[in-house]
Amino acid sequence: MVTRELYEGAHEAELENGLRILVEEVPQSRSVSVGLWVRAGSRDDPSDAPGIAHFIEHLAFKGTARRDAARISREIDAVGGHLNAATGKESTFYYADVPADGLPTAVDVLADLVFAPRFDADQIELERNVVLEEIRGHLDDPEQTAYDLFAAGLWNDGHALSRPVLGSPEAITAVSRAQITAHHERCYRPENAVVVACGAVNPAALVEQVRSLLGVAVNGGETPAQRATPAFHAERLHHERATGQTHVYFGLAGPNSSNDDRFPLEVVNSVLGYGPSSRLFRSIREDRGLAYAVASNLTCYSDCGLWLTYAGVAPQTVSSVADLVSTEFERLRSEPIPEDELELAKAKLRGHLILGLETNGNRAVRLATAAMHRREILSPDDLLARLDRIDPEEGQQVVDRYLRPDAMNLTTVGPAV
Repeated sequence: MVTRELYEGAHEAELENGLRILVEEVPQSRSVSVGLWVRAGSRDDPSDAPGIAHFIEHLAFKGTARRDAARISREIDAVGGHLNAATGKESTFYYADVPADGLPTAVDVLADLVFAPRFDADQIELERNVVLEEIRGHLDDPEQTAYDLFAAGLWNDGHALSRPVLGSPEAITAVSRAQITAHHERCYRPENAVVVACGAVNPAALVEQVRSLLGVAVNGGETPAQRATPAFHAERLHHERATGQTHVYFGLAGPNSSNDDRFPLEVVNSVLGYGPSSRLFRSIREDRGLAYAVASNLTCYSDCGLWLTYAGVAPQTVSSVADLVSTEFERLRSEPIPEDELELAKAKLRGHLILGLETNGNRAVRLATAAMHRREILSPDDLLARLDRIDPEEGQQVVDRYLRPDAMNLTTVGPAV
């Protein structure tokens, strides 16, 4: 099968059934990171079965028609590899890191467990208990549960993005095998997935193996439901909890993952709250000692985005910290970022990208994320060039578009105020 070059060393192919394959050769590497990403995250869970995507991720490792759980582990161990998976808001991914000669085994195992799990009833019950314990551990973590409370009010009408990835104990207790198999058949389809391999890999050989394993339609029937685009919900909320800290969240709507605004806004965010040289870190932690954790970050989903500023502070200092954050917001709105500060922010992001390219796993995640969001895949050099072009004027333009205090979601979680 013919592959298309994306940029030097990176290739793409698509099988007749819609399965996409992305490969990046890293000549100096002696290992490979290979993964199967499925466009089925927690936002795609049915409303009556939140957490089912994460449950399926667990169950995929419990056995297929060709392998039981022990054999899956043995085969990966036999090539000196590592096998794992994770579920997010918009996708679930299964991956293996292996020495180069273990790649054929890893691809075979991944294709099998992702597309042909058995979902044995006894294994479902055993793993149900495991997932329930994971949820209990999550609920025991004050910081994670605080974020869940914030996220629950972030999008309109209880949108699926507001739900925790793990689901609830009640939902996982109630979900049936029939619901599990139906959701798998609906979402785990070739046209809804991508195979990514980075490292010491031959693109033509990988494409041929994937074609031989997954070149025919694996699932038929009902197609995945269309995602509903959420609307950002601006409000002021306090959730009273008996915690030692108060968790403070300043949420603003951000660009989606295909919007070109994400580049300059990442730079602005770097100025505001990314790393120890950022304004928030210096003002709140270093100069006044009011927080251990204070930062801002940008999350871009396929159809929306979140620009979040967070601080965990003593309950009696919430007002002071909120005022300091508001001061930095207003400073961004009223004063163009100085050239030297902008260059420092760009240098941080440039270094983050370059250091990430040192691992095959990060390379694979970069490619797969673009594929899952159906956006153009840019080369590292193109990304660096785009970053270098950002100037104070472009930074000010995205500040004006996205930093709107009147449209902010301000949520606090902690003791009574």
